[in-house]
Amino acid sequence: MKIIASLVLYKHSYEDIKVTLDSLLNEPDVEKIVLVDNGAHCDWVAKLNIPKVDSIINKINRGFGAGHNSVFSAYNGQADYFLLCNPDIWFEAGEITKLCQFCIDNSVDLSIPKIFYPDGTQQYACKLLPDPLQLFVRRFLQKRGGGNGRYELRHADYTKSFFAPFFSGCCLLLSEAAVSLSGGFDERFFLYLEDVDLSRRISDSPLKVACCPLSVVYHEAQRKSYYNGKFLFYHLVSALKYFNKWGWFYDQGRKRLNKKCLEQIH
Repeated sequence: MKIIASLVLYKHSYEDIKVTLDSLLNEPDVEKIVLVDNGAHCDWVAKLNIPKVDSIINKINRGFGAGHNSVFSAYNGQADYFLLCNPDIWFEAGEITKLCQFCIDNSVDLSIPKIFYPDGTQQYACKLLPDPLQLFVRRFLQKRGGGNGRYELRHADYTKSFFAPFFSGCCLLLSEAAVSLSGGFDERFFLYLEDVDLSRRISDSPLKVACCPLSVVYHEAQRKSYYNGKFLFYHLVSALKYFNKWGWFYDQGRKRLNKKCLEQIH
């Protein structure tokens, strides 16, 4: 199996991504690591002299999804799987091999490992497709309880594999077939909800989507839209684009895919 991993950077220093990069370098089945410098602010990227590491310099920052798309395009036909990693992910050696082997053994085209916060508590990275009210509650009322249990599938058995129509984009494994069929990310989303859109399109295709219960990674989860006005603006704009694309309160596809997920985990 040939895995190409991609990290999209924006004004990151080497120290910012060192733990993630070291994790990937220690992973025997990751053949190539591609650092995407969105906006050409990371001068150090092009100067790295590490055999497994390539770089793509995008002079214009067109967003998170566009950054990963540049890797899909540059390495088209050269990988069995693409691993998309946020630069605040880390894991023990062999965890990505477990994830990829799970996909091979079960003919899975889109998967995600179990994800934990640095303190060891679980992140619920497998979710239902959101409706407008759910996103509003999650973003603005979460501290009051938020009603996120059903949306975040907290009642699912994460020791088993199951289908979900939305996987967080912080650590995704896609087969070459999934990249080819989906065409990658919709670049109308600059930041936020591009992972919802991509997961949804692959979930609604003949390809198989399932989370992996065997692999574990850790994620810092900065959640910048909760304290930075610029990122909150990006989040709101992406939400408008998402619901304009798929439907606001009438969305039969959302209803069907969420039902498929809930029936399976029950």
